[in-house]
Amino acid sequence: MYIDRILFPIQALGPGDRLVIWTAGCSRHCTGCANPELWSTEGRRSRTPLEIARIINNIAAEHSICGITVTGGDPLEQPEELLELLRLVSCVTDDILVYTGYTLGQLCCTLTQEQYDELRSLVSVLAEGPYVEELNTPDTVLLGSSNQSLVYFREELRERYSSYLSEGRKIQNVFMGKRLISVGIHNRQE
Repeated sequence: MYIDRILFPIQALGPGDRLVIWTAGCSRHCTGCANPELWSTEGRRSRTPLEIARIINNIAAEHSICGITVTGGDPLEQPEELLELLRLVSCVTDDILVYTGYTLGQLCCTLTQEQYDELRSLVSVLAEGPYVEELNTPDTVLLGSSNQSLVYFREELRERYSSYLSEGRKIQNVFMGKRLISVGIHNRQE
């Protein structure tokens, strides 16, 4: 599985102290994408879902993880690996948020029925739909643009997310080595 980074604790991409995984690889190339450096997998090392799960489980052994967010790139361009990883880390938290540029309807056609059913059982909330720069407005908390939506596969988390969404967009700047990374949904550059 191609990933770029894993950061913890992050509060800008979902409620609570979250562990966030950025995958690499996205064929959409949306105009104004926040992470164009994650479009390509070229020159990146692939890690097995088991290797990634070990990292996550080591963090979880020392810290309380409120949720896991998987973003990218597009995590669902690596569906088999993503599902395997989610199987391995589902014991860490009952709140797993996955971002994808696919719509739910497209996923029904792109994934096998077995993969689609497993995705729905492992993912708590799906942020779905392609990013459209012109539709990036500050009121789309957790979403890059207003055409995207949050799909709750675990309805019991809706209230927790509603409370988080009412706080507005959040940005969190963190250092990864010598690199400063700005995490969160940013307002469109005008």
